[in-house]
Amino acid sequence: MKERYFVKNLAAFLIPMLLPLIILGSLSFLTTQRDMKRDINQSSQYLLLQSQRQLELILGELDSLKLALFQNPKVFNELSTILQQPTYTYESSTSYQIIYSYLNALTSGKPYIHSVYFYVDNPLQRYISSLGGLLTPRESRDMAWFEAFMSPPPGSEEWTVRREVKLYEFETEPTSFVTIYQALVPRQIGIVMNIRPDYMETFLGDVTTYEGQKILVLSEDNQILFANDPSGQPTGELLERIVADESTFFDLETSKGLVNVTKISSDRHNWKYVSIIPHTSLYEAPSRILSYTLLFSGLALLSGLALTYYLTRRNYRQLLNITRLLRQAENNRVALKRPSKVKDEYSYIIENMVAHFIEHRYIRTQLSEEKYRLQVMEMQALQAQINPHFLYNTMNSIYWETVALTGKTNRASDMIEDLSDLLSYSFSQPSATVTWSEEIANTVSYVNIQKKRFKDKFTLILEYDEEIKLLKTMKLLLQPLVENSIYHGFREMEAGGLVKIKLEQRVAGIHLHVIDNGCGMSAQRLNEVRQSLTPDGEKAAIPSSDSEHIGLRNTYRRLRLSCEGSTMRIRSKPGLGTVISIEIPNPL
Repeated sequence: MKERYFVKNLAAFLIPMLLPLIILGSLSFLTTQRDMKRDINQSSQYLLLQSQRQLELILGELDSLKLALFQNPKVFNELSTILQQPTYTYESSTSYQIIYSYLNALTSGKPYIHSVYFYVDNPLQRYISSLGGLLTPRESRDMAWFEAFMSPPPGSEEWTVRREVKLYEFETEPTSFVTIYQALVPRQIGIVMNIRPDYMETFLGDVTTYEGQKILVLSEDNQILFANDPSGQPTGELLERIVADESTFFDLETSKGLVNVTKISSDRHNWKYVSIIPHTSLYEAPSRILSYTLLFSGLALLSGLALTYYLTRRNYRQLLNITRLLRQAENNRVALKRPSKVKDEYSYIIENMVAHFIEHRYIRTQLSEEKYRLQVMEMQALQAQINPHFLYNTMNSIYWETVALTGKTNRASDMIEDLSDLLSYSFSQPSATVTWSEEIANTVSYVNIQKKRFKDKFTLILEYDEEIKLLKTMKLLLQPLVENSIYHGFREMEAGGLVKIKLEQRVAGIHLHVIDNGCGMSAQRLNEVRQSLTPDGEKAAIPSSDSEHIGLRNTYRRLRLSCEGSTMRIRSKPGLGTVISIEIPNPL
């Protein structure tokens, strides 16, 4: 049993401690990883687009050269003449100097352009270079470009090659170029532009944001043209897998681990821009969160084990004491003893249990007395039900005696009949609801009695829709309101009194108005009556209105108890009368 109790406590302690920690850590890890991946993909795509715009700006220089050298007929004709003739005139010499200066200025003003060649088919195979002017391939150390121009890829008018050339004899290392070939007329007319790759590689290195991130620019034949880090570039099968995947964002397994790849393509030059980020640097923050989660989970587990062992040992000993106390209380053999000091919840429980057992017999005695009192009250209630029934039967007997005396109904018999109806209506199930038709009939019986008493001092007017008569309402709602109008409104009048009961069915519920043309009330008196209807006024029991308007106050109180949300409003003017308006919400 002790072992099971330990396991139960261990689960009770560890689950609330570990579950939120594991859930919070896992959600943080997954959410951070997802959000970071989305943000990094967007950032990488933006970075590649920025690199693409920069290279498109460089490639736009080719369009400028094409417009200036080829699509301008006058300049093209002059260049063709210069290249095809072994000698040139003064005019052609001037044109040559102008064109050469233009090319030289272009390469000097654009740090990323190393040199530009313009070739038109001629017997001497001469071309114009921004470096040396008018040259032949044999006169230049850069001869490979001409061979590549004369052997273009099938169906290509523009292609790009990264190559290395020793331009000068004193160079120990060749110079790297990214050469863009534009064949205006295949093998006959072309523009060749050599770009310094270190300029673009420096730019790509400046825009990288993650450690180990590599940004590559691939040519149309998937040759690496530019890279922010020349070392560790993907080659062979890995490069083929990157190129073959058509997705914009994807993960790729490499020999150095998983990497995130973002790739976009250039529609015009068919270049590909690739960003490669190792997962180790990409998800450093989520990995740290996961490590912290595991660390704190381990600490929580060790703390939970130690705390559970201590509490289980203490609580199990206290439970044994409680079990012993229960057995002593059942057998009544040993006097119960309270703990000397309350120091924890178990000693508090033991103290209260001892007090409970001591008071138990006293409570049983009280319950026996209460049961006897309830029996007496039940007998009194049964007796109280006999008295109204006897009174009703007696009134019925008197009614027939008065009819027998005159041989027909008379004023006395009519009053007795109305009074019998009032008594029967009042004493039968006081808490039950009735229809408005029954409530109106009871009010008419009451008014008939009062008319005979006051000798037709007042008249009752009823105004309501027929469908209202079938709706339910609280019993004895109208009679106290009409009684209030008769006794307080018409007591100083000789005749001409008028009481109007108006019932309206609206969307929110029933609106009841009891209107009289009696003596009315002063502003002070009206405030006292209104105050007596509030909960504070009921408690205060204002002397001036306590006895006179007790029926009105009790009616409103019963209405609020039986139909929550009901309201009563009283308006009165001295000499004009009083209006009592009641709103009863649906359903009643």
